[in-house]
Amino acid sequence: MNKRILSITCFALTIFICHGQNKNLNSLLWRIESKDGKPASYLFGTIHLAQKRFVNYSDSVYKAILQCDRFYNEVDFLHQSIFDDSSMHSFFVAKQAHFDSVRKTDDWKRLIDRINRKYGVRLSYDDPNAFTAFGQKTLMLLYKPEKDMTLPDVMLAKYAIMVGKETGGLETMKLQLNMIYEIMDARLTDTTMSMDDEGQLMASLEKFYIGEQADSISKITEGMNHSYREIVFDRRNKTMTDSIEQHAAETPSFFAVGAGHLFGSHGIIAQLSARGYTLRPIHSDNKISLFMVEQLAQSSADFIKDGNDGDSEDSVPLPPPPPPKNSRISKPDPVMKKTRNRP
Repeated sequence: MNKRILSITCFALTIFICHGQNKNLNSLLWRIESKDGKPASYLFGTIHLAQKRFVNYSDSVYKAILQCDRFYNEVDFLHQSIFDDSSMHSFFVAKQAHFDSVRKTDDWKRLIDRINRKYGVRLSYDDPNAFTAFGQKTLMLLYKPEKDMTLPDVMLAKYAIMVGKETGGLETMKLQLNMIYEIMDARLTDTTMSMDDEGQLMASLEKFYIGEQADSISKITEGMNHSYREIVFDRRNKTMTDSIEQHAAETPSFFAVGAGHLFGSHGIIAQLSARGYTLRPIHSDNKISLFMVEQLAQSSADFIKDGNDGDSEDSVPLPPPPPPKNSRISKPDPVMKKTRNRP
C-alpha cells in the first residue's frame, strides 16, 4: 500500500480516536507483552456471524491493527483454500470411508434415533445424504448472513490489507475440517451431546458479545458439554497459542479469533499467561463501525488516486468522519509507528 495512503489514514484515525485502557477485565481486546521486552502484540475476540451489529468495534481495535506489522485470523480466509493442499483429496477419501464404516454400527443407529426423537424428524439409518442435509440446514439457519455482509473476521482482514498489513492464519483449513468429523465421532459415544450444541453456543455469545462481557463468555465455554468443548475449544486453543507465541516473537502482530477461545481456564489468555506473557485488557466505550473505518481508508486511497500524492506541503487529506455521539476526542499520539510499504 502507498505510504502516503497509510499515513493519511493513521493521521485521520488519531484525530477522532480516543484510546482508552483500564482495569476492566470485560474486554475483547488484550495487549500481549512478552517476557523479553519485545514490542507488544494484540489479541482480539471476534464472533463468526455476518451481521452489522457485530462490527461496531472499540476504537482501540483499529489503533492496535495500525500499530502491528501483521494480522492473523484463525485461518487465512483471504489466501488459503482447501484446494491449495494436495493432501486434501486423500483426506476426504479417508473420511468418507470412515463415515461409511460408522453407519454400520449400533452407535450410529442410536444417534439417528436420538435425533429423530428430539427434533421430530424421520432420518433413515441408510440415508447419509439426509443426515448431512439436516446438519447443513441447522448451520445455514444459524449462520445466515445479512445482506451485503461477510464474516467480521474477513472484513477485519481486508481492512488490515487496506492499511498495509500482511495477513495470515493460525490454523490450517484441514484442521478445521477435521474438527467436523471429530464432533460427529464424539456424538456417537457421548449421548449428552446435541446437534444444536453450536446453536446454543452462538445464541449465548450473541447475548454477551456486544457488551464485551468476558466473564459471561467464560462461563459459557466452561459450562458447555465437555466433549464438544475439548474438540472445538481446548485442543484448538493450544494450537493457536503455539502459533501466536511463534508469530509474536517474529514481529508485532494482531490476532483475531473467536471470542470463545480467549477466556476460561483453557483459553488463550490463560495459556499465554502461564507461559510468562503479561496480558492487559484494553477497553474503550467509544465504538466505531468497521464500515465507517473502511470508508475512511478508501477515501484516503481515492485522495491519492485523484492526484494528491502528498509531495506538496499544501496537500491536505480529506477530513475524517465525525466522531460517534458523546465521544471524547483525544490528541494524537506524539509518535505514530511507521509501517513498511508492502506489496
